[in-house]
Amino acid sequence: MSTTTATETEIPASRTEGDPARVAKGKPLDHTAGVPVYSWGQAPPYLRTKTQLAADRLNTTEEQERAPLAYVRTRDYGDVPLHDPATAEKMRPLPSSTKAKMTARRTCSECGKVRKVILRGPCSACRERAEKERQRLLARTCAGCSTVRERPYSKEHRRCQTCRQEQLQAKRGRVEAWLVEVTVCVGDGCTTRLGSKTRARAWLKERAWLLNPERTGLPDSSWWPDWSRRCPPCATAYEQEQERQRAEYQERYERQARERAERERQAAVARVRWAAVALVDPDVVVLDTETTGLHAEARIVEIAVLSSAGDVLLDTLLNPEEPIPEDASQIHGITDSDVSGAPTFSQVLPTLVRLLEGKRCLIYNDVYDINRLRHELTLHHLECAGQAAGAAADARAQVSAWLDSTDSTGPVAEARKQAASWLDSLTVEDVMIPYSNWVGDWSEYHGNNRWQPLGGGHRAADDCRAVLDCLRAMGCRYDSGLDEGEVA
Repeated sequence: MSTTTATETEIPASRTEGDPARVAKGKPLDHTAGVPVYSWGQAPPYLRTKTQLAADRLNTTEEQERAPLAYVRTRDYGDVPLHDPATAEKMRPLPSSTKAKMTARRTCSECGKVRKVILRGPCSACRERAEKERQRLLARTCAGCSTVRERPYSKEHRRCQTCRQEQLQAKRGRVEAWLVEVTVCVGDGCTTRLGSKTRARAWLKERAWLLNPERTGLPDSSWWPDWSRRCPPCATAYEQEQERQRAEYQERYERQARERAERERQAAVARVRWAAVALVDPDVVVLDTETTGLHAEARIVEIAVLSSAGDVLLDTLLNPEEPIPEDASQIHGITDSDVSGAPTFSQVLPTLVRLLEGKRCLIYNDVYDINRLRHELTLHHLECAGQAAGAAADARAQVSAWLDSTDSTGPVAEARKQAASWLDSLTVEDVMIPYSNWVGDWSEYHGNNRWQPLGGGHRAADDCRAVLDCLRAMGCRYDSGLDEGEVA
């Protein structure tokens, strides 16, 4: 049969009569590589999909796979190819071993019958039979003592006579206790009768569902009769006690609010005093760094240290010995060419140690800068260890090898220990948290004050000056004089 593009009526070229089974019921929606695409139910009825051919024990030929006669458009599977069953190949019969395996997968493990579908355990008939047997056994089993007898127990309670008597006795006890509870004043030590048990019992009988045998308790206070639970003297005493507790709670709440406000006021005064003292303390220095990024291995490309008076003690670029990412350069404006002739961190470290020794080091977001210093100190000590272990030219390669290793007790651990020892000897104070609390931009989402941007321009010395500006803004309202003892 020709596989070229069909005519509008889709009659094969070898046929001249209009056979209804071979004529399309509608016009094609589209053409794919010259082959018509029909909507569902509009293709020539004699064409079949691969699934339909397989149901008729037929296989598509290679020619059919390469050039289908038509397509049918479906919502879930797209355009499905259609083939002529007359040119398809008959399937070879399945081997007996394969047939046996297929039969075994459809055989019920309980009754041994072969079903039409693959089974994963017993068939549905066996499962239904087992469930009915379980229900019959449950009906013959006492819910109290689990005794099994020949005849089913009553559906109302499903108990033997002894267990039924115990159940009724327990229910009567609960009812009697409930009647006493709802008809006697609940005041401490009071035995005044508020209502009749007959009325309460009638109220309970009107709500028969509350006496269901399956319930283990009686209605709670929200379902109790609407008469008063306390006699007039007890009700008056109860209201007085409630009023006393409300007044005590209100007093405690107001006292806690005053104490909280006082603590906040003292904390605000302490922040202002702390900033004012830091501005006149000669032992205060401000430190800031610029780095190659925000990741854990970021290197320092600039570091600055200023005194509390704003004098520049250290302001230098550092060669990170690795390329500076473009996104980092766009923030602080420092490029590889700027740091090509700059000293390394190891060369600046002696000056940094001398400037910070015995000083109060103020940093805006100290966690980040301290971690960058920790990383640089670790690399510095590793380079020293590498130089001691071999030639200076191989020191950097040796450092890389140590960092890539998983040894937790080698040179890397020793270098981190030395870095931590020096950092722990410093007196570092954060400025970001006190300044953010002083601004007081409260965030309901985070449950604290929002961190404030520094606004120093992302250069180390300018950021240090911005930190001093934050301190001046905080300490400008400190009215009390500062004596030498406060500065010390």
